[in-house]
Amino acid sequence: MQIRLLDCAAAQQIYETRMVQDFPAAELKPFTSIREMMQAGIYEPLVLEDEDGNLQAYAWQVLLPGRRSALLDYFAVRSDLRGGGIGTQALHTLARYYADRLDDLILECEHPDEAPDHAIAERRIAFYLRAGACSTKLESRVFGVRYRILALPCGGHAGDEVVGQELKDLYRMMVPEPYYRGNVIFFNA
Repeated sequence: MQIRLLDCAAAQQIYETRMVQDFPAAELKPFTSIREMMQAGIYEPLVLEDEDGNLQAYAWQVLLPGRRSALLDYFAVRSDLRGGGIGTQALHTLARYYADRLDDLILECEHPDEAPDHAIAERRIAFYLRAGACSTKLESRVFGVRYRILALPCGGHAGDEVVGQELKDLYRMMVPEPYYRGNVIFFNA
């Protein structure tokens, strides 16, 4: 599996053809916001492809310069390939890709206690844990949605305090005031 960094045009194409199908509309930030973060140098949309260049998965990260954690903002495996190990392989490939730059990729998983489908939320968390992610004591509530926070080790593994602070800093960059206040809340961080 190989990784390719997308430019704005290629990212917009993935957004319009895949992401609108893979994610509920309420979870998708407008592409204009993604473009602005890409132009600011804090957003890295990647595709994971097979040796023939066929898309297998995509993973889009928010990264702040000089930080050792990044947020895995969007991750999906091509729908016809799900359940066959591609997702685990993609996460391992991402961890190796970021090993020299990051300690952790931060993963937000919808909290099963408040998810529309408890079983799906539990399966998603179990998938990440099987793929090597670590549980943290951290939780968040972002625009009304409650999340459990996991961390996928890349080049190391930071403690919850560091992961929590870096996640707060990432959100401060992604969500401007006055939207941040009251809409982005962290627990145990």
